Amino acid sequence: MRKYEELFRTSRSEKLTTLVLLADGLSSLCAEYGCEVSGEVSGEVVYVYYRNCSIGSNIFELEELLRRGVEVRFIEGSGGRSSRELLEQALTYALEVLSELRQYVHITLQTGVEYSLLVLKSGEVYVAEGSLGRISLPYAEGVVLEAHTHPLDCSPSERDLSTAVIRFMEGLYASAVVSPLCATVIHRVSLLSEEDLISIKNVPQLLGNLSTVKRQLLELGNVRILVIRFL
Repeated sequence: MRKYEELFRTSRSEKLTTLVLLADGLSSLCAEYGCEVSGEVSGEVVYVYYRNCSIGSNIFELEELLRRGVEVRFIEGSGGRSSRELLEQALTYALEVLSELRQYVHITLQTGVEYSLLVLKSGEVYVAEGSLGRISLPYAEGVVLEAHTHPLDCSPSERDLSTAVIRFMEGLYASAVVSPLCATVIHRVSLLSEEDLISIKNVPQLLGNLSTVKRQLLELGNVRILVIRFL
């Protein structure tokens, strides 16, 4: 029997990927040209503000946006938000996209079959049925957000975290586990250092010490761990 899968896009997934690609592009521009850079997204246009440098004509740092057909305008001067602020803003859209999984968590609770959600750099959302107690899908490149369902506990397993660390090294923005009771979202506010990646592996121990308040946020260097309880 063929397993369920669906590929679609929403305005929220488009905005999420645009913000993440812009933020990472700004970080690369800063490193390449020594610029003071910031940016903003306004409708279908991305604005990049730069100061104290001269930017070359071949802007490979923003090629992912350009490949998607996003219009990028460069303005010499101040404006917009920093890379970190853009990644913080992206969390709002990530949480909205994750709400797509809420309709599948009760299936996982009843059957034990987990469901996966991926947001690709193209802005597309891929939702697929996994297996009993695990997700086993072909490895996809260019993932901005990855998430999957659990029956009850929203704490990621060691395997979940190992996969997330690999993806974070490839540019992943956020990894999440969603259950009927709660959701845990691990996301970054900058490009991650080796110390940041190591801290991700300690998430289960940290979650075990949390109280049962409805919403809690932990900060570990450039890593943020958001826990949301639905009940």
